[in-house]
Amino acid sequence: MTQPRVWKIHLDRPLAPGGWRSLSDAERERARRLGSARERHRFMVAHAALRAILGEVCGVRAARLTFGTEDSGRPYVAPPYGRTAPDFNLSHSEEWALVAVAPPGSRVGVDVERIREDLDCLAMAGSMYQPEEVDRLRAAGPSGLRTGYFRLWTAKEAYVKAVGVGLAGLRNVLVHEESTTHGAVLSPPSPPGAALPVRWLDIAPGYAAAVVTAAAAS
Repeated sequence: MTQPRVWKIHLDRPLAPGGWRSLSDAERERARRLGSARERHRFMVAHAALRAILGEVCGVRAARLTFGTEDSGRPYVAPPYGRTAPDFNLSHSEEWALVAVAPPGSRVGVDVERIREDLDCLAMAGSMYQPEEVDRLRAAGPSGLRTGYFRLWTAKEAYVKAVGVGLAGLRNVLVHEESTTHGAVLSPPSPPGAALPVRWLDIAPGYAAAVVTAAAAS
């Protein structure tokens, strides 16, 4: 399966020239509703960058792109550019965003998370992760527990976003970290044996990130 391309965007940079004009009316309204100037700025930078990337890939002006949503809420590039458009996914956490783009015929999910210090990782893992994953986190000890928890979370979130399933998908999928080819593989609950590759991404100190690619449904 072809590897997706991933762009890293620092959200505290200035908004690109024309970035505000490239957004749709709905995107501008979403930005206006955010509670702080920093949140508004980061939203605008992320979505203007997404449009710029997809516009370049699709060969159209960023402002002319329109998006639809699947039943799950997952966005896609709408026709006419959607006929041969790539699949894409956007994730952001605090000051960083990632945009992943995969060729037609593939689906991609990406996730980035700030590694939080205020989270009881073992308690959360006990309610959200597979027993095998919880055992691995316990074995990692204090030095590896927190980073390991967020690595697993980003892999699971990227999977959920790639295939368009909900919270149950996050709980049910199992991340195997022993693969040397991809860094890890995911085992979805069905179909049996349909393992998907995980690629860990090095974004910035204090962040975890992963990207997952799946075949599009025929």
